[in-house]
This record gives sequence, C-alpha cells and structure tokens, in this order.
Amino acid sequence: MPESQIKVAPVPGQPWGTDLCAVNAARRSFGGESSYEEMSDGRWVLPEKDKRLLSFLARGMTTNDLADFSEDIARKGYNTEVLYETDEKASDIEFQMLMEDLWKWRDTPEHDTPFNHMFMSFNIEAPVFVARQLVKHEYLPWSEYSRRYKTEDIEFYSPDVWRSKSEDIKQGSSNQGINNSEYNPQYLDDKVKYSYLEALDQGVCPEQARMLLPQSTMTSWTWSGSFGAFAKMLRLRLAEDTQYETRLVAQKIAEYSKEWFPESHKVLVERNFK
Repeated sequence: MPESQIKVAPVPGQPWGTDLCAVNAARRSFGGESSYEEMSDGRWVLPEKDKRLLSFLARGMTTNDLADFSEDIARKGYNTEVLYETDEKASDIEFQMLMEDLWKWRDTPEHDTPFNHMFMSFNIEAPVFVARQLVKHEYLPWSEYSRRYKTEDIEFYSPDVWRSKSEDIKQGSSNQGINNSEYNPQYLDDKVKYSYLEALDQGVCPEQARMLLPQSTMTSWTWSGSFGAFAKMLRLRLAEDTQYETRLVAQKIAEYSKEWFPESHKVLVERNFK
C-alpha cells in the first residue's frame, strides 16, 4: 500500500533518557533526586509521587493557579478531587468536562522545560508535500536528502484513494474518495521522471532540473529533538483535521514516544491526567 512508502525508523541508539530524566530535572531546583521502584513482579516503575509531578508540570499551573481553578470549577459543581487523582469514583464524563474547562482556563504549559532533557532522533521517508508541512516545527533539527547533489532513486508517492475536498475546512480534505473512478493521474509519473532525466542528460544542473519534479517526489530526512519539542508537534499533527499523510508520520513517532516515555507521553501529548 502507498502508506508503506511513509516510513519512520529510530536512529540507532535511541532514545536518550527516560521519564525519570524529566522528574529529576524538575527536582534539581530543590537539590532532590528520585529513582525507579521495583514492583513485586520484577518491573521497575516510576513512583506515584513522580507521576503526579509530571502531571503537574504538563498542566503548566502554579499552586496558586491550581487553587484558583479549583475554586472556579467547585462553583460549577465539579468534584475538585479529580484534579489530584485521588477520587477513583469520578465518572469519565465528569472528568472529561473538567479537563475541557482546564484547557480553557490555561492551555499553555509553563513548566515543560524538564521534558526537554530526553531526546529522540528518527530517519523518515515521506513525500515532499509532507516534509514541507513538518519542517515548520521549531526546535527540531532537520537534515534532508538534497537533490542539488543526488539525482538517483526517483520515487513518487501514489495514494490508493484521491480524497474529495472538505466541505467545512478551506484547505482540508474529507475521508471520502472522489466519485470519478476514472481519475488516475499516476500515468504522469513516468512522463515527469523522463523530463527530469532528459534535462540532466542535456547538461542542466541538478539544482535546476529538480524544479521539474512534483511535490509527490519522495524525500528523506533525519529529524531530532527533545521530547518536549516532539510533544508539541504531536499534539498538533495527531489531530483529526491534520492532513492524513502528515498524521501518518506523527502516529508512527507517537508509537515510539509512548513506548519510550510512557508517563511523559500520557500527560504532555495525550493530556491525560487521570
């Protein structure tokens, strides 16, 4: 399937750090340090107090802010104990409503610096139009394959389904394929590739010949950065209204993020504080 053309693979040696790195970076201000604790089944896990610390950091709220917010939601009839993860009886609906109010109150994490002490690095293959969407994200160093120097291995991304235009999103698409079953522009691939190679044969320099290649041309890059920077990207690119092919890259990165930093991913990417 064309989806298999989009690939995300960790650079050997990844990741650097664990959830504990964020915890101890936060505790450094007070000269404190934590460690994993061993469970009866032999697993090593983050202590509950450290999970609560990560949750607080991801909320981005000071103690005073949290107290003010608690008073605000208490006036609305919510059970404020849900905030502190001590009320196991709170309903999922109540918790979800509370979280929605929380992010209306403050949606900018202010204590996410400790999450920038864990690092990830990936080798990614995707079409140019996807790369140009993702390269916009800040604090994520990017080293890309350059067709100023390389002229081989021309490959084009070819979707199984050509999606129709979204009715309510100006620049988006729907989940439906277009009705015209005969629409199949893939025959242009060979023609475009031929024009590109012909230009090179005629002596045109690679940096100009690449202008003939479409945005569906596959490219590859190494993408590195802190967990905090990747988390910001994931929160945006995992959204349902994100371009499908771009979301595929985010989903693959999220799988590694959740595996490597489960507690940090839970609170900073999923914003799940329960």
